[in-house]
Amino acid sequence: MFNRHSAVVPSLSVTAAVAYVILGVWVSPRPPAGIDADAAAWAGHGLQAASFLTAAGLFPVYATLCGLLLVAALVRRAWLPPVLASIVALVVAWRVSDLGKAYFERPRPAHWFVHHETSFSYASGHATLALAFYGFWAYVVWASPWPPAGRRLTVALLSAWIVATGWSRLALGAHFPSDVAGGYLLGAAVLGLAVSLYERVRSGNAGPARQKSAQFVRGKSL
Repeated sequence: MFNRHSAVVPSLSVTAAVAYVILGVWVSPRPPAGIDADAAAWAGHGLQAASFLTAAGLFPVYATLCGLLLVAALVRRAWLPPVLASIVALVVAWRVSDLGKAYFERPRPAHWFVHHETSFSYASGHATLALAFYGFWAYVVWASPWPPAGRRLTVALLSAWIVATGWSRLALGAHFPSDVAGGYLLGAAVLGLAVSLYERVRSGNAGPARQKSAQFVRGKSL
């Protein structure tokens, strides 16, 4: 599957990265307009759920998840490539998101709830990390040999979590809608790179395995 799409995934990743930059250049130096001007209408709803989702997107939670995944990979060595790829995606997304905020310097919305964010607004780091990390695991599950019903359910749950994370940032008044959109674009760019890296590693590991299998079959036939 990956051989047919080996050029498509990096191209989509680059497209998402370019769109992220273009959107940031457009919205950051200008007063909120369009859907951003109505951002206050998105805020103040479901604050308890929004606070939970936002807290779940902070460093302690991701660090705990990565630690558990590494332990699982030590037990099942076949899980090591996707675990390492997901951690690399998370770290890269985190770092690039912080650099992007420092570059675009977009002020936060004035209508905030629960917690006043002090960093810059574009793009949403929560949206970026959610798509890069959970989106990668959605891909791994979808490409796995799990039963179709289990794959569909897991991917649906992970997708819902990604969308809910973006909603939580709007509900708390922490971001404008274009910030969340930019976060998803940046997350998609990192996700594409992570998928490409993972598939290359997996394809490389599959080669020796196929050779050993072929040698075993030949040996049995002699």
